[in-house]
Amino acid sequence: MSFRVRWPFLRWNTSTLLLVCLAVSCDAPDARGVRRTTPENARGDSVIRGRVIFTGTPPVMQPIENRPCHSGAKPIRQETVLVDSTGGLKNVFVYLQGGPAVDGSSLPPAVLDQIDCRYEPHVVGVTVKQPLIVKSSDPTLHNTHYTPANNPSENFALRTAGHQKTVRFIAPEIFPVRCDVHPWMTAYIGVFDNPFFSITTDSGEFLINNVPEGDYTLTAWHEIYGELRQKVTVKRGQAIDINFEYKPPGT
Repeated sequence: MSFRVRWPFLRWNTSTLLLVCLAVSCDAPDARGVRRTTPENARGDSVIRGRVIFTGTPPVMQPIENRPCHSGAKPIRQETVLVDSTGGLKNVFVYLQGGPAVDGSSLPPAVLDQIDCRYEPHVVGVTVKQPLIVKSSDPTLHNTHYTPANNPSENFALRTAGHQKTVRFIAPEIFPVRCDVHPWMTAYIGVFDNPFFSITTDSGEFLINNVPEGDYTLTAWHEIYGELRQKVTVKRGQAIDINFEYKPPGT
């Protein structure tokens, strides 16, 4: 004997299917056809760590004539190539390619501030759909302007200290952001398919936690010197040490 259950109140239209998917955590593709999981489902227990080194003599970062900015603004310098006394290269993205695609909506927001007419930090990274708060700590007008290849362009004003706007991105890429009011102001936003990325510190160190096991390409990206890549196989519970070395052009 068989039974047929009828739910007369349930009409199987698009809205109903969406509600059912939400209830059972369907892994539906996003607008770009990419199936994304949650950050929790993508977590592993391995670590990739290391250092990015610049060999040779780095270029000298020149002072920036910080005018017109607000009264009392501190002196600033170029930030494109920051190398410490041991050769550590700052502001390099290091990230995994080939990892699980993640919807970063539930991740805490990253922040890109504007302080003394410079972006802080100079490079900032987010996972696809993770919120990024763009804010200003300056009592002066800034505009935030970017024209990426795979995400919508934006050009919005932050008129005084405390103003902010939250933005999100739908596709992975790295692109510059600028202020047209103060044309020396430049930063880089990195949008990644997963949260397994890092930005090198003052000493060139990076650390990527919670990496799931698998075969990946580990990529380093610098705004002037471009990309370096290494293949890496991650096993469960493993800590892997990997270093990258950038050389001056022509060497």
